[in-house]
Amino acid sequence: MLRVGLTGIFGSGKSFVLGLFARHGAFCLDADRIVAELLSERDVLERIKRVAGCEVFEGNGKLIKKRLADRIFSDSALRKCVEDIIHPLVTDRINKELSSANAPVAIVEMPLLFEKGLEGMFQKTITVSTDEEVALERLEEAGFTREDALKRLGVQMPNTEKARRADYVIKNEGTKEETGRQAERVYQELLALSRRN
Repeated sequence: MLRVGLTGIFGSGKSFVLGLFARHGAFCLDADRIVAELLSERDVLERIKRVAGCEVFEGNGKLIKKRLADRIFSDSALRKCVEDIIHPLVTDRINKELSSANAPVAIVEMPLLFEKGLEGMFQKTITVSTDEEVALERLEEAGFTREDALKRLGVQMPNTEKARRADYVIKNEGTKEETGRQAERVYQELLALSRRN
């Protein structure tokens, strides 16, 4: 099975592109979905409470995700502490799920793929490329303030650098059909590569 990492800046449309690959038959995983699952586990929450404090939790012990996110994106030391808790668990889960997958191509969406030096987990990488202004407009439509969106984009590697490092680039700035045609082309190449391997 060919393992492929999919990344892009916040608001680039990674999840949309992942869905396109799923329709073509790829085994697809979303690291954000795994993070959400981990953030409901008691031992993970206890570790987060130790570094972030009680103020990001409700009285019943439930994590207030928006409050944690607000703090993380304005405190780089706290962000590193939380990432050090979460990221090793995420990569373990991904490897576990990939080991039981049965498909010629597996694609994993990881927002911080290059930032965290995780490209070694994969044989190929894809960047979903979007102009930052387009990404900001999408994020504002999704309910983020421009300030929050800029903070999140500010902790990520620039779009151009992500594109430079990737084996494939899918531009997601035009119509859904245009993005779909690019995804299909890339998938056919990955499929051919998987068969050769």
